[in-house]
Amino acid sequence: MKKLILLLIIPLVIFAEEKTVSFKDAPSFTLTDVTGKTVILDSLVKKGPVIMSFWALWCKMCIKELDALKPYYVEIESLGVSFLAVSQDKAKSKDEVRSFAAGHKWNYQVVLDPDNLLRKSYSVQVMPTLFIVDQNKKIVFTHQGYKPGDEKKLMEKIRELFADCGDCYGCENHK
Repeated sequence: MKKLILLLIIPLVIFAEEKTVSFKDAPSFTLTDVTGKTVILDSLVKKGPVIMSFWALWCKMCIKELDALKPYYVEIESLGVSFLAVSQDKAKSKDEVRSFAAGHKWNYQVVLDPDNLLRKSYSVQVMPTLFIVDQNKKIVFTHQGYKPGDEKKLMEKIRELFADCGDCYGCENHK
């Protein structure tokens, strides 16, 4: 009986574990946003750090995370940080994704990853998953899942990483 209980508990512990994925460099990508504009990671990081949140229309916690980050968008943008909401919905859902984001008044750039190629290259296993990529194209923070209050922790991390130096991003702290 003890073995059976242990076998049932182990998968729960593994599933609940916070998994941090680290790369030497963030995988490059070229995607299209919901307005048809091309979005290239290498171009974005030249302007400053990038936050990417992987989400989908069917993912209630993804939507809650993106809604919870709305009040912080002006501050994020003022720090020179780009924010991408990376939709995992199929290409045929492009119009629905665009109108959904507009209806939620998300100012984030919503990009489409309809074949989940970016999701695979970043090894995203849980939705939502959020990455912060610095200007040197290094992943400096990863967060999986969402619960209320996570947005405050994320903002603390963003401030810790980028607010001290204003727009420099080339100083010793960001090399």
